[in-house]
Amino acid sequence: MIRALGPPPLVITELEPTPEERDRAQFESERFRANARRYEELAREIGERHVGKFICVAGGELFVGDDPVEVHARARNAHPDEARAFFSKFVSPHRGPKIYANRRRVGARG
Repeated sequence: MIRALGPPPLVITELEPTPEERDRAQFESERFRANARRYEELAREIGERHVGKFICVAGGELFVGDDPVEVHARARNAHPDEARAFFSKFVSPHRGPKIYANRRRVGARG
């Protein structure tokens, strides 16, 4: 008797999105781009006033706070139909270029 060893073969099926899912994804993509454009319009003000805070742009409206969960909750309450199209960011207090590097000595022995 021959017996197969190991897990059963993995079967992957591709599902086509429904027209409603496609329309919803298109709506969310358009709203996200609109919120990102609104962020760009407000970028100078945000950089000057809200350093060290979390921001979220939803429905073209700016939400600011210390806690990202609270900021998202306020945005979700104001714009529940856009919950997956928010533009969120932490406004870093660091100014200037950010350099990410490994501080090891090249050629060091030891």
